[in-house]
Amino acid sequence: MKKLFISFAATAGLFFGGMSIASADDVNIYYGPRGGFSKINNSRVLHFSDKSTRPATLANALVHFIDGLEAGSSAKICMYSMSDYNTLDEMIKAAATKGIKFQLLLDGVSTWAQASRDRIVKKVQEAAEKAKAENRPFDFKIAAVTTAAMKRNGRESKLEDGTLIYGTMHEKFGVFYAPGNPVPHSCFNGSANISPTSDQIYAENRVFFNDQPAVARQLAEEFARLWNEYSEMLLGEWIPEKYIETSHVPGYVKLVFNSEPANELELTRIDNELLILIRRVDASGSLDLAMFSLTRVELAEAILKAAERNPEAKFRLLLDHAQLDDANPIESKQAPTLEKKAAELGLKNIQVRYRFRINAYGLDQETKKPTLLSYLSLFLHHKNVTVNGREMAIGSYNWSNSAEYLNFENVMVFNGHYQHHQKLIDSFKAEFDVLWNSRMPSGPVKAPRKGVPQTVTLAEGKALHAKLLKTLEREENCKVLATLDREAHKPFAKIVEETGLSEKQVKKAIKALSETGFIISWTKDSVEGYSQAD
Repeated sequence: MKKLFISFAATAGLFFGGMSIASADDVNIYYGPRGGFSKINNSRVLHFSDKSTRPATLANALVHFIDGLEAGSSAKICMYSMSDYNTLDEMIKAAATKGIKFQLLLDGVSTWAQASRDRIVKKVQEAAEKAKAENRPFDFKIAAVTTAAMKRNGRESKLEDGTLIYGTMHEKFGVFYAPGNPVPHSCFNGSANISPTSDQIYAENRVFFNDQPAVARQLAEEFARLWNEYSEMLLGEWIPEKYIETSHVPGYVKLVFNSEPANELELTRIDNELLILIRRVDASGSLDLAMFSLTRVELAEAILKAAERNPEAKFRLLLDHAQLDDANPIESKQAPTLEKKAAELGLKNIQVRYRFRINAYGLDQETKKPTLLSYLSLFLHHKNVTVNGREMAIGSYNWSNSAEYLNFENVMVFNGHYQHHQKLIDSFKAEFDVLWNSRMPSGPVKAPRKGVPQTVTLAEGKALHAKLLKTLEREENCKVLATLDREAHKPFAKIVEETGLSEKQVKKAIKALSETGFIISWTKDSVEGYSQAD
């Protein structure tokens, strides 16, 4: 191992003037929403070149990094979804004023993101035309991974009704190069898209590696593979990326990609890496899982077997709201099944909780039926597992069949024995603990809990789920709830006016919505009114 460190340092020194071993500030993790839930994470600040100080949010961390790039640098960003146009403006500004060369690779499969892709291309094209008119350099290329490319490479699946679905480019990373240097020096990766929801609403993460070519080169290889094999240009001339195969250097973060060939016939399996990690739970150790989607049977069963082998170990599984409703077997949601099997086996060392928001329920505009609406939910969007408090896998990969076989995904593997990795593992544990312990209040609350994390058990969640859906079966209840959007505070008379219902109907609806926790009565600026409760 020592020889590997020396060999890499010597190579890196050719490009970085004798780069030293990473310092404590070379790896940092940032969180959504608004910098995270734990005080140790959301109290941090960032210092910009204009002498301003801003909170260390996901968006600010990325803008801060771009702000610190040397003039003439290059940035290659691979992003599933991008709708934060303020950050895009900062990228355009850096391209125009500092000559930063940008390559942006987006997912082009998701139809719901078409409008944002079009807007990005339009804004960059306008900036390019302005620079050309002013005779200034401007280098900003945009490409997308397309459905045709996915189909061509067999990343498709047929549903029971015959519908074909295709994988997406689901990764969220960036790689940075100093002027004229062919070796990337820094990078970022994580669960977070470049979007306002990731920054302000969802539970997310993004890890930055400063002056760590050993990590950046792994992401540069992935960028080149996706750009060369799967992309089509949206703006600018297509020029192939120089593809340089690299490998994990011991002492630094290991990245695993399911786009990478394992041999002539197979691609790399991310779940194999996770299965190995799960098997390393110590007899008196622990496993903490924070996961948006858990539908891959093999991974759920591996956790169950690890709990059987290690009855003294502690297993905490924290899932997104949507994972508690397993009524549709086709969706293969594994957390409720895992809980049931654990109970049958008499296992007492597995606990499962779900992040929950009451006001994520509403009327589906197509079916006109009450349901959990994903766009109203406060996603637990992490994709993280921590074992024994010393090892951690985190990235874009949900624990699902789609993530394994259809999408392009990655995980980063941290090891507390390596320098400075434990700092990030501890940082995520602080975030996890706050979320885990943020139990939904059992009784009435006195003020709205906007954005406050709340968790429920499966039994609590299912009972509440059924109750909420039942409440929204009444049209009057839906009308009253609809007029109280997320930031609203409205007095009784205003609700009557906007809904067109009688005072008696509104009173009855308010009573039903209050009893189920949808809304709360409180006084704001000396005015009595109603708001969403969470």
